[in-house]
Amino acid sequence: MKRFLLWLWTKAKLTARGQWIYLAHVAGLIAPGVQVPVYEAHKIKPELLDEWDDGDLNLMIDEGRRQADRQMTDFDRVGGRAQWLFTIGAALIVSGAGRFAVHHYSGFHLALWVAGLVLLTLGVGGAAALMATRADFVQIDTAKFSAYKTPRKRNLAGSYSRMLSTGENTIATRITVYRQAVVYVIAGGYVTLIAYLATR
Repeated sequence: MKRFLLWLWTKAKLTARGQWIYLAHVAGLIAPGVQVPVYEAHKIKPELLDEWDDGDLNLMIDEGRRQADRQMTDFDRVGGRAQWLFTIGAALIVSGAGRFAVHHYSGFHLALWVAGLVLLTLGVGGAAALMATRADFVQIDTAKFSAYKTPRKRNLAGSYSRMLSTGENTIATRITVYRQAVVYVIAGGYVTLIAYLATR
């Protein structure tokens, strides 16, 4: 029983934190450029590269560049999907709001209609947040690289091993926010549909 309660408490805390991060992204629409919270998805600490030879350092730099490119690709992919979700969700909000003028919901039906529109608004807000809120990545700046001390290749490889966790956390968070936005839009669409059918 204690294990079950502990598991339930852990899940409740994770869910609450997930919803807080989601709402923080939506609230970030009001203040674009402000840093939003992210999940700590990448918890692996890099090791020192002192014993790595020249070939190993080249391998680290190549892998770091590929990982950085993949992060940018994932970022663009999530942003593109968020645009589609925003368009669909906004259309559902307009459609749901238009039905109110025709059907004049009241009582339980009104509560369903309001709940559906709130869910749709949350979903659309999440999709908009993915397009407009700040996304943190760390990249190699050539001006800063020009100031690296010798041995530059080893320092560059070390920078790649340390910096990419920021982008991994950003991508993981944005994928999670997108999934939650999809759930809100689907749930809101179904609730407004039920409210509409219940008045027929």
